[in-house]
Amino acid sequence: MKLQNRISVIKILVLYCGLWAVVSGLCACEGFARKFVRKPKPQDKKEEEIVLVPQEYKAEELNNEELYRQYFLYWKSWQDELIDNLSERGLNHKKQIDCLKEALGNLMKLRDLLEAEKQKLLDNYINEMNNLRADISKDLYENFIVNNLMRARQLKRNIQRDFSFSKIKAHIL
Repeated sequence: MKLQNRISVIKILVLYCGLWAVVSGLCACEGFARKFVRKPKPQDKKEEEIVLVPQEYKAEELNNEELYRQYFLYWKSWQDELIDNLSERGLNHKKQIDCLKEALGNLMKLRDLLEAEKQKLLDNYINEMNNLRADISKDLYENFIVNNLMRARQLKRNIQRDFSFSKIKAHIL
């Protein structure tokens, strides 16, 4: 009987351990489920609509002399950047054309601020800049880059000589 008592004690222990494992597993499953199941989004929060009211800031009105100085400075910086891009081979061809386009745009704005007599003189330089732009556009392999660089430098010198503010201020509208 001792053997049978021992077997029954072992059975009771195994049954008790099994029951304990099932109960603790069920308790753990709830924590497991709580950990990995999404929580519902709270609907209590009311989202406020953001209303943006556009404000118009009026730019400072510049007189023609200040505008002339500004556009002349812009032209000069774009012309310098063009010369820098032409000086170094292998740089971006598109950047050279963009610099010329911006320089021409600023020259056109300068033109609008001048009297008719000076506009005609500036038109000659604008035509030369357009010719230079066409030549640079055609020169994809940079065979004539030295020639284009010399022309860009010459145009800069001539425009600075003829259209510096001190020489042109009497002819500004």
